[in-house]
Amino acid sequence: MQDRRNHKPDRRKGNRSVEKNFKFLQSVINGVSDPILVIGSDMQVKLINQAARNFPALREDADNDIADSHCYRLLFGLDKPCNQVGRHCPLIDVLETGKAVTAEHQIMLTTGEANFFEILASPLLGADGSALGIIEVLRDVTERHKATEALKKSHEELELRVQDRTSDILSFNEALQEEIIERRKAEDDLSQAIEQAQQVYRVIPSAIFTVDKNQCITSWNNKAQELTGYSREEVLDKPCSIFSMHPCQDRCGVFACDAKTPIIDKECIIKTKDGRLRIISKNADLLRDSNGNIHGAVESFEDVTDKREFENQLRTERDKFHAMLSAFDQGLHILTRDYEIVFQNEFLRKLFGDRIGEKCHQVYKGHDEPCENCQMREALESKEIRRGELVMDDGRCYQQSYVPFKDVDGETKTLILLRDITEEKAHQAETMRAGQLASIGELAASVAHEINNPINGIINYAQILLDDIKDEVGIDVLGRVIKEGERIADIVSNLLAFSRQEDSDSTLVVEIGEVLDDSLSLLKHQFKKDGIGLDLIIPEEMPSIRLNPQKLQQVMLNLFSNARYALNLRYPGRDQNKQLQIACSTVELRGKRYLRTEVTDHGTGIPEEIIGNIFDPFFSSKGSDGTGLGLSITHGLIKDFNGFLGVSSKEGEYTTMTVDLPACNDEGEPNA
Repeated sequence: MQDRRNHKPDRRKGNRSVEKNFKFLQSVINGVSDPILVIGSDMQVKLINQAARNFPALREDADNDIADSHCYRLLFGLDKPCNQVGRHCPLIDVLETGKAVTAEHQIMLTTGEANFFEILASPLLGADGSALGIIEVLRDVTERHKATEALKKSHEELELRVQDRTSDILSFNEALQEEIIERRKAEDDLSQAIEQAQQVYRVIPSAIFTVDKNQCITSWNNKAQELTGYSREEVLDKPCSIFSMHPCQDRCGVFACDAKTPIIDKECIIKTKDGRLRIISKNADLLRDSNGNIHGAVESFEDVTDKREFENQLRTERDKFHAMLSAFDQGLHILTRDYEIVFQNEFLRKLFGDRIGEKCHQVYKGHDEPCENCQMREALESKEIRRGELVMDDGRCYQQSYVPFKDVDGETKTLILLRDITEEKAHQAETMRAGQLASIGELAASVAHEINNPINGIINYAQILLDDIKDEVGIDVLGRVIKEGERIADIVSNLLAFSRQEDSDSTLVVEIGEVLDDSLSLLKHQFKKDGIGLDLIIPEEMPSIRLNPQKLQQVMLNLFSNARYALNLRYPGRDQNKQLQIACSTVELRGKRYLRTEVTDHGTGIPEEIIGNIFDPFFSSKGSDGTGLGLSITHGLIKDFNGFLGVSSKEGEYTTMTVDLPACNDEGEPNA
């Protein structure tokens, strides 16, 4: 196992990097003069720039928390989405078509004025290409709208006057002079209206020009001059190819036979007078005379180069940030104050699945309510990093770090880092257990040496007395003393053998019967006291095995102890069914010979729903009586022997633990 204790990532540096990226993105957005809103697919406003914060149409203070504000409430003061009250919704159009759309809305400002705004909505895509929402750019077109209405009104007035004059044509002879005066006045009004329309055309904040059927420019307003660098005098009567590039160089998108008009939000590339290539978004339509004949076309366009560069930059930074989080070798969750998961990286997506929107206590512990001692809540209240360890429902152990931070939407959230330390904890526990066993071994050796001398003395003195005594009762008693003394001597001998810890790589050729006898000698007294019967079945000529005998004895002692626990739990007193059966045999597995040892008890059995977890570290069915490490360490030792540990159980009836170890060949080496 790789030791990561001296290789800890600098989380503060990672946090500063993320914060720097967010600040950079915010500063880029704030540099745009038009109000920009980032709206999620749930119609909630996720981000606004500085221009939007100063935007007088917002229904609430933009400096306050707007994370829960919906776009229809923030812009229009509505309680329902726009499409439910008869308004056009750019978000729905973008999500349905996947393309940018333009809409015009009248918005009531906080000053009491009602202005017209052109809304450009572009799709916001995730790393996998899915639609996350839209980016809306608002532009005040009130003056343009007023100019259009003025032009329309002038045109309607002119039509009304022409109609009036036409209706009075029958009385023309009677009032010819008066009609001439009125006509001249109408002509003057028309001339004035045309002049006003031309003035509006020149100063309107969108670039507009017209062409004839030969694609020669017939009019050119001030904004077109500003965006292209060409003056009106330089382009009039010149073909529009003077500044057009792709795709106009290949074919005309307006006059082509298969062209569909009107053209809305078509992106093209133009070349300015100083040689710069700019991206424009244009609208175009054909011009027709009163008979419906085409006599030209009109186009309006705006420069979106900076906007596209900003979008590309934003997309690049977003992709970079997502790549960084995906490559992170630790789990990462971002939680709201309400314990809701709003972000997870690829590490946790593979571990838990997609759990966005769920509560952390549901994902981590399967609880419906927050944990009683919630580390996240403590981190938020203290505004300091909190660390702890958590054992999940699957038995895996994780080190957790809770880092509170203030998100771009102004809400205080918590970043949770999870590092899987299950193997590390198991290794530490195994090391600690090995140390404890070594200490116990040293203590056992010391005690055994202290017992050996007096017990040998007792046996010798009893033997001397036995040689001289003639009383049958005394002979029987002294015989029992010698027998029990020899039994104590055997136990001491086994303790000494168990305490002699060999190196982890030290192996010997051993007989399974010897290991079982040594292991059972340490527990026979407890079995006898508990009323547990032993049924030991070891056929003759069993194959030898090569391994560390002390470690195998540790395996057997753990299996015997678990069986004793289950039998005592089912039969608190003495019972004829309170039996432990140990049977040895040989089997063929994968074409090789193995020595099989089956330890069967008729105790409580193992529930079916947990039998798959009994070898997991820290998993225990004994409650406070167990550490959850015994079978995990046993499983690891059997694996080190290149063997297999299996289990078969039926709740309330029996449990059989099966140990398969590679049998030795004629040369005394394992065949597997």
